[in-house]
Amino acid sequence: MATVRQADTALWLHNKLSSDDPWSGSSLRSLLTPDVLRNIPECFHRLEPQVKVKLLMAFLHLPRRVVEETIAELNEILEIGAADEDEWVRVLCEVLKDYPTTGMLNVHLEHACPVFAEVTQQLESIHNSSNLMPLECPYLNKGALLSVVGEQPTLPKHFTLQRKPKSAALRAELLQKGGYSNKTYAFLR
Repeated sequence: MATVRQADTALWLHNKLSSDDPWSGSSLRSLLTPDVLRNIPECFHRLEPQVKVKLLMAFLHLPRRVVEETIAELNEILEIGAADEDEWVRVLCEVLKDYPTTGMLNVHLEHACPVFAEVTQQLESIHNSSNLMPLECPYLNKGALLSVVGEQPTLPKHFTLQRKPKSAALRAELLQKGGYSNKTYAFLR
């Protein structure tokens, strides 16, 4: 597909990406050659929003060599997409804006879309009100846990046992059978 003309690129992308599978970017990986990527900025505005989203998601599956060869084209596509009328396309372009040059995703989307700012604020309030810990915390030793999450407040006492635990009752029973009192046992220990 290296000889796909600019006029045919939009139709070709539409045919490849308009299936019902919403996450087909990985299957497009081998077809997005540098020649094809150079044609996309010319026709990006004519694509349907779902095709644009799938195309943008396919960028994540491109070999690093292809990304490095086509940084200018990828950045141009992302700039065009940042001004798109579809909100998902704009947000995805915001997420991917640094990907061609740094290989990193932009996760600071508060300014990109008001919905993200609202959701981020809600998640932060939930996180601050509850003691959510990172998933790796149960596997960390005490020193590593302190370095990851810092000193944790002591938990409030929710209930008190009304009777002695079964082990204490068994110990007292054994001591009585052996002829020792609790005071004698404490002295012998």
